[in-house]
Amino acid sequence: MKPLAIVIPWFGKDLKGGAEQQTWQAATRLACRGHKIEVLTTCCRSFMDNWAVNHLQAGVTQEHSIKIRRFRVDRADHETFNRVNHRMLNLPSSALKPGVNPVTPEEAAIFCSENINSTALLNYIKKHQNFYQSFLFIPYLYGIILNGLPLVSKKAFLQPCLHNEVYAYLPQVANLFHSAKGLLLNSEGEAQLAIHLYGPGIIPKITVVGEGVEIDKSPTEQIDKLEKILEKKDRFVLYLGRRDLTKNLDLLIKAYAKFKQNYGESSLRLVLAGPGSKSFNNSVPGLVDLGLVDERDKKALLTHCTALLQPSLNESYSRVIMEAWFYGKPVAAHRDCLATKVTVECAQGGWLAGSQREWVDLMVKLDQMAEEQLAKYGENGQAYAKENAVWHKVMERYEAVLECTQGTVAVPAQPRRQKLQEIHQLLPGFSYGDAISNQVLVIRNYLRRCGYKSDIIVKHLDRKMAHEAKKFPQNISSQAGLIYHHSIGCEVTDYAIAHPGTKCMIYHNITPAEFFRPYRLEVANLLEKGRKDLKQLAQDFPMSLGVSAYNADELAASGFKSPGVLPIAIDPSQWDMSADAALMSQLQDGKTNLLFVGRIVPNKRHEDLLEAFAHYLTMDREGRLILVGEYAPNEPYYRRILNTIDKFSLDKYTLIPGKVDETQLLAFYRTSHLFWSMSEHEGFGVPLVEAMWFDVPVLAYKSSAIPETLGEAGLMFTHKNELVKVAALAKLLVKDEELRAKVVAAQHRRRENFTQEVVQQKLDNLILKLEYGNNS
Repeated sequence: MKPLAIVIPWFGKDLKGGAEQQTWQAATRLACRGHKIEVLTTCCRSFMDNWAVNHLQAGVTQEHSIKIRRFRVDRADHETFNRVNHRMLNLPSSALKPGVNPVTPEEAAIFCSENINSTALLNYIKKHQNFYQSFLFIPYLYGIILNGLPLVSKKAFLQPCLHNEVYAYLPQVANLFHSAKGLLLNSEGEAQLAIHLYGPGIIPKITVVGEGVEIDKSPTEQIDKLEKILEKKDRFVLYLGRRDLTKNLDLLIKAYAKFKQNYGESSLRLVLAGPGSKSFNNSVPGLVDLGLVDERDKKALLTHCTALLQPSLNESYSRVIMEAWFYGKPVAAHRDCLATKVTVECAQGGWLAGSQREWVDLMVKLDQMAEEQLAKYGENGQAYAKENAVWHKVMERYEAVLECTQGTVAVPAQPRRQKLQEIHQLLPGFSYGDAISNQVLVIRNYLRRCGYKSDIIVKHLDRKMAHEAKKFPQNISSQAGLIYHHSIGCEVTDYAIAHPGTKCMIYHNITPAEFFRPYRLEVANLLEKGRKDLKQLAQDFPMSLGVSAYNADELAASGFKSPGVLPIAIDPSQWDMSADAALMSQLQDGKTNLLFVGRIVPNKRHEDLLEAFAHYLTMDREGRLILVGEYAPNEPYYRRILNTIDKFSLDKYTLIPGKVDETQLLAFYRTSHLFWSMSEHEGFGVPLVEAMWFDVPVLAYKSSAIPETLGEAGLMFTHKNELVKVAALAKLLVKDEELRAKVVAAQHRRRENFTQEVVQQKLDNLILKLEYGNNS
């Protein structure tokens, strides 16, 4: 068994800090469970010591069944690093924008190079990477992590302990998240923060492992020094943690002062406990500052408090929240800290507060709430903690994601060659970024993984995709299986009909010719031919699938027998990259970005969208309409769009970038506030599902396959005769946070219907039918 290497700047049982304690606990427990664990660290003693000084001896030691390799740290330019770090820490929050470097490239490079680094450690990792099963890097913001993980990215896991702080916005940090094989996160809130900062491409790599908490359940008595201050019947709310302003403690103290000012007759106390150099005793009547307490006192405080208050804004996980819940106590967290907010919401174990007024109101509620109500919140939290903060369950999640479960060996899927040796795909056109082309690639890659020889053969081949397909005509063996994708009239149709071997047709729908007839008669004729071909194809294809039930119904109406459905798979890992930084900066300028993605063609009804947008601007002058999609400058329909922009004086409010590359498309999705569709004909609607993955709420005209694609997600409207009302609905979906949250939550559920795992099951069924005929 190869060892797991844990890479951390400093390591030891007695080190303070969440990441350090979690690493010690995880490493020792994994070792106790029979795994080979090596810690690769530096000779620096701790975070509090000089990072460029080798306090400890270099070499190998053994401790608690863990092999520890220490490497000498490099010299660093402290003055330059401190200057950059000081500037970073003093940036206003408005300077922190996802996907945008908050400092200059030179300053970001200095932060990474003059941070704690060890050339010896990096050289060891690079030279001995094959000796280890995998690497776990923790936490994210130190030099040996920033520079070490990319060296072994194919077997590297990152446990970032991520906070919403300036360092998280550096491009080098984004590169860590995109380079790592997997991400171990401490909480659902930390996961949401990571997705917000780095995009949905990292979602498939995320595992929320949690963090274990140990509780002394032996009986306790109230501590003496607390009993002298509080009468036994007095309620008190508890703050437990570092007693300084970085934990937002000043907000809590000011709120309590306001509470006492307004409700002086209340006996509710605020008790502070934890390390810190400043005492807050006597600063507010009723406030008790106990300073640093031992474990016995901490246990007593948690046993007797009314609730725990956690006002911190920067947490990736809150151990004290879990501790309070294990004692059956409700908690309150800051609504602007994702890690604690989402945890409290998921557990239904307490309340959220943001402003000083909200914290005051919460104290009033806690002062008056019945014990039964308090206990219910505490019970909810306790149930959540028992599932997410018990060490043996945490360890099982570590083992699963790090692929180090003892005795378990991953076995690759066996090739499924049966009667067929080859299954090829045939279609009219194959182009970069096209939804049909993307599905064809997914099918081709899966067929090859299953052991089949599989090629893509097309009539019209985009030069960008020439390496992925072969130009028609090609000789396809009569013994080969054939998947024909039908979407327009084309000479490949006759070839597909003539193929004597087993075959299946996938129907992507054909836009009704009436949309194109006023603009491009030749395209309208091809569309019309494609629809007429359906009746002939029905006679020659015993197997058929639509990419939606809407399409399958049309196949049935054309004479196909029992057509099935094979939806288009949307794999978020395709976006596991950084978005275009310049565009991310440009689009995060305070304006409201309203997005539509789709070719500029008549059925998409861009002119209706532009007219509705003109009404939207009367309600929100900061609106910006972005129309992403391929167009030909000389086409009549595109000229109509330009005329519509002129008609409503929208040139300063409309952006038409045309066909964009992947990083640009990422930027448009990640910065958009609404996806707005007026399309009147879609056979599926890939951009609708893409918007769901980017948490962009969808507003769409209810037509063709759009209701099926959206399901219960998004919002739809059925009439275009009152575009003022449609525009008002768009504004509501952008501005109303509660409505927006409900729509996005529904979209989270809906998008799971189009993952590769779900679609792969249907693809397996198609392969079986090709192998054994339609009766399989």
